[in-house]
Amino acid sequence: MKRKRRKLAAIICALTLALSSAVPVSACTPPLKPPSVEIPDITFQPDDALKEAISNAAKNWIEKCILEKPTVNYATYFKSTSRYFNYAVFSANWNEVENATSYKVRVTKTDGSYKEFDTTYTSFYATNYTDEFFADGMDDATVMVRAYGDNDTFGWWSDDTNIARFGY
Repeated sequence: MKRKRRKLAAIICALTLALSSAVPVSACTPPLKPPSVEIPDITFQPDDALKEAISNAAKNWIEKCILEKPTVNYATYFKSTSRYFNYAVFSANWNEVENATSYKVRVTKTDGSYKEFDTTYTSFYATNYTDEFFADGMDDATVMVRAYGDNDTFGWWSDDTNIARFGY
């Protein structure tokens, strides 16, 4: 009988404690009434000067983007870590584009960071000794190449090419 009384007393105490902590909280919390804001419709009509500037920019881009898109033949990297030094090397090769005088190589890591390099050759080679960007490796990174020519002409970026890890 004493056990039942103790259990009953414990249950009553627990209920009293739960109700006494819940009621003041709900009594002190004001009702949430978010403000109602109406956003008007915005219509923008550019003036003739802006329309002409946009049209000229598009025409200039089309007139300048006349070179072919390069095709990346291969892109590889090698990384070696030893007790005394780290060594990483990246290389890429692509086809020659007619009338191109230079190329821009964009290497993009998985975190979205990228770095661009300029070259006049149809290949590119770099190590972590010449650029820290390659120091931590290039796992799952990609490379793209764009051709540039005389009179500010250029071409499309090549397709993204995955950089393959070269290993022994």
